[in-house]
Amino acid sequence: MNNEKVTTIVDRIPKLKQQRKQKANRRMIFYISFFFLLILIIVYFQSPLSNVRTIDIKGNQLIPEDTILSQLDFSTDTSYWSVNPKNVESQVRKIVQVESVEVEKVFPNKVIITVTEYDKVAFLENDGKYLPLLQNGESLPQVSEDTVPSNAPILVKWEDENLIKAMAEELTKLSESVRLRISEIHHTPLEKDLQHITLYMNDGYEVQSRIQSFAEYMQYYPSIVDKLDGNTDGVIYMSESPRFEAFETEEEEGEEQTENEG
Repeated sequence: MNNEKVTTIVDRIPKLKQQRKQKANRRMIFYISFFFLLILIIVYFQSPLSNVRTIDIKGNQLIPEDTILSQLDFSTDTSYWSVNPKNVESQVRKIVQVESVEVEKVFPNKVIITVTEYDKVAFLENDGKYLPLLQNGESLPQVSEDTVPSNAPILVKWEDENLIKAMAEELTKLSESVRLRISEIHHTPLEKDLQHITLYMNDGYEVQSRIQSFAEYMQYYPSIVDKLDGNTDGVIYMSESPRFEAFETEEEEGEEQTENEG
């Protein structure tokens, strides 16, 4: 005879009721949780909790932080979710010193703005004031009325904006080591060459050149100077065929005058 116990439907009813009750409880907990989550989301979006808390600006050296903030169409009173990174990048790029900008939103309420500035390549002398000149040819407000800059060339007697931008572009191409050897760059146009320039170098030499292809010509300046007698002053003509001409001494001038009189 089979002694195996047989479970009847009557015996299973309490267990089925218990399972239904557990499912109903889980369903109720889910709906209640979902309801409270929905309430929290609504409260979050309708309260200052969703506002931008921090605007972090990085990479700026020439540009004051307040200048960047003044370009933005949002603030710490603006909803984090309404900030559009592409729009912010477009706003910040309007600043002349900005070469590029990247905007990152960090949940829950932080915005990071990283700017890359144009480098300063020279100073533009203007009525005794020295305006930092950027790679893109734009100038900034004066640095000081009393201090003569010493960490970049000074452009003297430059008025044509197109030529200033062309000169800035050439200085950008020039290596920093050569650029820092230049003290002043004067615009000295000739009748047949409006791009003619005269440079006064920190090592005492005078250089005659022109704006077009200036960086290409000047890259050979160090090697030319190394071959010269440091005790002889003169002019270095930096062009397609570089050459050096020594200044005439008083003795040579006297001899030349005597020969002319004779």
